[in-house]
Amino acid sequence: MTMGWKYAKPINEKLMTLEEPGKALPFDADRGLVDEITAKCAIETLVESLKGKDKKVAGEALEAFGKELMKLTIELADGKYIDRTGEMVERVAKQTGVSFPHRFERYVELAILASRPTDRWNIAKATTKELVLQVSSCTLNKAMAEAGLALPCKAMCLASFEIAAAKTGDKLNMEMSKTLTKDGMCEFTFSLQS
Repeated sequence: MTMGWKYAKPINEKLMTLEEPGKALPFDADRGLVDEITAKCAIETLVESLKGKDKKVAGEALEAFGKELMKLTIELADGKYIDRTGEMVERVAKQTGVSFPHRFERYVELAILASRPTDRWNIAKATTKELVLQVSSCTLNKAMAEAGLALPCKAMCLASFEIAAAKTGDKLNMEMSKTLTKDGMCEFTFSLQS
């Protein structure tokens, strides 16, 4: 008795194509996305605008910047600069009903990459219940320190994360358990609410 595989269709017809005919889509973030966001949401301009402001006003400015940054990231990442990763993340979420962490994570990573392309960051954990982001080198933190500003820059990050969660519809608990100045990294934990 011989055993073998039989296919009703050739194998290449069973595989999902990752491109639309006539439309090339890259897997990585388009350089145009980075250029456009850094032009509109420049960290240097933000830091300059914070000089001489008290903590409350500076905190509000950081929050507003974070919200604007994420709104712009979402608009560009889902429109003008859509990539294969974005299309596949959305397709899988629609087919499976599982949004978190991939949709949220995509926006967070693109916002960091586009606004602070030299930062060092890592996704330490990514499950369907929890995402842990670690930032070990931050352009904003460094620029604020060089300008002599001792302000809570976490307001920018947390505000941007809230916009991303609102876009994806994920109900998340957000916690910052470590800070760059004290622990050598900022660590953010996002857990799906039950």
